[in-house]
Amino acid sequence: MQSSRGSRSGLGACIAAVTCSVLLPGLGHLVARVRMRAAVVVATLVDIAAMLGLFAVVGPVHSKSDLADVIADRRVFVGIAVGLVVLAVTRLGTAADIGWRTRPREGRAAIGLAGAAAFIVTFAGVVPMVVAAGYVWQTDHAVEQVFASHDATTAMPGTVGSEVPGDTTPDGSAPSSAPDSTPGTDPATGDSVAPVTAPGTAPATTLAAPLVGQERVNVLLLGGDAGPGRWSLRTDSMVVVSIDPATGDTAMISVPRNLQHLPFPAGTALAAAFPHGFTDIANAVYPYVNQRRQLAGGGDDAGAQAIKLGVAQLLGIPINYYVLVDMAGFVGVVDALGGIDVYVPTRVPAPGNPPKSKHPVPAWFEVGQHHFDGTLALAYSRTREADSDYFRMTRQRCVLAGIAAAATPGALATGLGDLVDAFGAAVRTDIPRDRLGDMAHLVERYSSAGGLAAVRTLQLTPPLIQPAQWSPSRVRQLVVGVLYPQKATGGNGSGSPPLATSCRV
Repeated sequence: MQSSRGSRSGLGACIAAVTCSVLLPGLGHLVARVRMRAAVVVATLVDIAAMLGLFAVVGPVHSKSDLADVIADRRVFVGIAVGLVVLAVTRLGTAADIGWRTRPREGRAAIGLAGAAAFIVTFAGVVPMVVAAGYVWQTDHAVEQVFASHDATTAMPGTVGSEVPGDTTPDGSAPSSAPDSTPGTDPATGDSVAPVTAPGTAPATTLAAPLVGQERVNVLLLGGDAGPGRWSLRTDSMVVVSIDPATGDTAMISVPRNLQHLPFPAGTALAAAFPHGFTDIANAVYPYVNQRRQLAGGGDDAGAQAIKLGVAQLLGIPINYYVLVDMAGFVGVVDALGGIDVYVPTRVPAPGNPPKSKHPVPAWFEVGQHHFDGTLALAYSRTREADSDYFRMTRQRCVLAGIAAAATPGALATGLGDLVDAFGAAVRTDIPRDRLGDMAHLVERYSSAGGLAAVRTLQLTPPLIQPAQWSPSRVRQLVVGVLYPQKATGGNGSGSPPLATSCRV
């Protein structure tokens, strides 16, 4: 069975040769002085080519944004999985070849021990590559589910038209007693109201959503909850995250679920259907438009695109992207992270067992530090029995902060498979996959600018804004105050919104 004079065989030679082949195909043959067959030569060359390709892709990755750049290019990312499979197959094949050719020729115990040792060494060297390739395939599938495959359309605001918030009939038509107003003015005050822009800059006009050179990137975070007794998903959480791509300066603006008469930009089908604002509360826009998709472009995400248009018109700023999170679906996300730590400042009743709960929920959430699994985190973020929607908005932000704090490298590594599956099932966005790297750079700048502790927040809730009767000029003044506090009228006075209560996680 020996291929050349002086070749080695036996228990030690077999284990050494197999180990070397697992490290690099062909190396075991050289160590054992066994002539390489043509198939082994080909496998060795293919393995070396795959290694060089993987090093070329993975070598420059030194940060999360670098990794996001790799994931953003599907051909490159899938190529990593293919390369890992090639490494596994070539090493398995060459290890099996050299193990057979260097096996002990005599002694049943020696032959059995050599076979077991060769199997263990090969298994330990090859299986991690197969598992890693599986994670890449799994991640690619989830990313394809979550992110868009085409450019997003920015929802552009217009000037305030003739709508009068709180002054419409149930069918959406204007009552005969509606006061006169002209486009570009606030009907409640007579003030001129234009889209919000940085002082000294022109309003954005592009329909695409470039990041390079863009003044601010505005992402609408939607927390959807079908909930018991509801006929479709409603967006109970609506938060605009606005980031300066140059500095990482970040502001968050919360729109309450019960805001009435959400306006839409003039010239859109939604504005034609609801010239005086949406006739139900804001969280009903998503299910309503999803049943009438022609009102917002006709796509699968028409409901989310409609909310982008409404929030853009309400705040007077472009909304570049949306991210929709199924609140019931994030049970799996929290569980995959091993749970989250949240401080409960006030004793509040639980809302009962939420959808997809995995165990009963206690009657009350007591004051103090808690470690919530997915079921408890969802229940805590949904409850409003003891206070109001506005307090629930704060609880939801604290739960999201807890998720961010729990997403440590260790948690991501140990729960990657479950986390990827849960993320793919719970999240949808119109952020294109090829923008992942850009978005990761935004997150890095946000972190370097101070992260959550440095975020300015605005909640469009009482006493600042009344959900049933609000002034467009007042809303846009508050938006200017939170986005550009150094240039807002009055400095830190009435034009500047208060900071939200910080979360202890």
